[in-house]
Amino acid sequence: MQVKTIGIVGYGAFGTLVHTLIGRFASDVIVKIHSHDKKPDGKTFFSLAETAKSDVLILAVPISAFEEVLKKVLPLMRKDTVLVDVATVKVHTVGLLKKLAKGRRYIATHPVWGPESYEKRGGDVRGFRIVVTAHTLSKSEYELLCGTLKMCGFDVVEVDAKEHDQHLAETLFLTHFIAQLITRAGFERTAVDTVSFGFLMNAVESVQHDEKLFQDVFRFNPYCREVLERINKAETGVHSLLESRTRENRKGVRIGISGAKGSFSEEAARAYAKKTKVRRFSLDYLVSVENVLSALEQGTIDLGIFPIENSTGGVVTEAIEGMAKHNFKLKKMFDIDIRQNLLVRNGVNRRSVKTITSHEQALRQCKGYLKKNWRGVKLKEYEDTAKAAEDLASGKLPKSTAVIASKAAADIYKLRVLEAGVQDLKENFTTFIAAAQ
Repeated sequence: MQVKTIGIVGYGAFGTLVHTLIGRFASDVIVKIHSHDKKPDGKTFFSLAETAKSDVLILAVPISAFEEVLKKVLPLMRKDTVLVDVATVKVHTVGLLKKLAKGRRYIATHPVWGPESYEKRGGDVRGFRIVVTAHTLSKSEYELLCGTLKMCGFDVVEVDAKEHDQHLAETLFLTHFIAQLITRAGFERTAVDTVSFGFLMNAVESVQHDEKLFQDVFRFNPYCREVLERINKAETGVHSLLESRTRENRKGVRIGISGAKGSFSEEAARAYAKKTKVRRFSLDYLVSVENVLSALEQGTIDLGIFPIENSTGGVVTEAIEGMAKHNFKLKKMFDIDIRQNLLVRNGVNRRSVKTITSHEQALRQCKGYLKKNWRGVKLKEYEDTAKAAEDLASGKLPKSTAVIASKAAADIYKLRVLEAGVQDLKENFTTFIAAAQ
């Protein structure tokens, strides 16, 4: 098709850049712009209805406004108008195009650059990438469009919307995130900058003012939250890396346990340290087996202690699942005799108990006792025996709750032992693993 008119809806920083690029590479094309804060003048700025009737219509609006604007322009467009999506996220906008623009001609793109990059490069667009994730153009039209873009110096990259957003979360979103951290922390260029710091500040300055885009990308790209979780997890690892030498010198071996303070895993860790004559050690209360094995891989602990099997309760499921996902060395397997106790807050008697909670293993180890003595009481699984005791003491669990945990947990969290030795077997051994990298 021959393009005589191009409409642009939205005249922010990127819409303005699009206008500049059209004037540079297609100066014979008439450009019609609609902006909510510009009055129509019949020369540059036009009503939405007039702009929508162009041969090509580019939606250069914020991601959060895309759906609303799309619904407004579709009834105003000509049947043969080509709609161009230039939003930074693609799963969201492509889904809307497929749903709302059926039978229409459209192309979903993401120009992977912006005004700051264009300015820093002095207007040199060679190597600037334009990602295409979906379109309904004919083969010949699409090939002509791609050829024209390449002649102008752009690179055209084809990926589907899901892959695009996954990559974007790990690149652009990550860059924006770091830029916001550096900007808000007040870091600036100095007279003694390293070359690498200069590169970093180039990236920061190219996106630091795009707060709205940063927020919209996080809101509408489903993969950004996972990246944020990875960043938070990595930050903890970096802090531990910086402190590791100091901690090692001060406290010796760093032992991570799959329990809270007062758990049986703590009891096992102390027993292991005593038996292996480890005199100087610190304990990290990591609660879950997954956390222990992740910390081992990150190097934030030297040794991990967690249960693998109980003589009554059987295999510890979370341990098997965690071991299948992580690499580690088995240093030792050892047993300790577990004494379970029913703990309550002060002032609570048997008649007041409505719920009994603990780790699934503890509930299994006391299954016969619970069936015989606590019929009608609700049983609830908890992530850790000692964590349940801690949360009961702090008021996070109702006062009518009793927990099954160790005598040590009762002492630490100032709970009362309502009944001691409530495990079904007199000898209730749990096998623990000592793991290292």
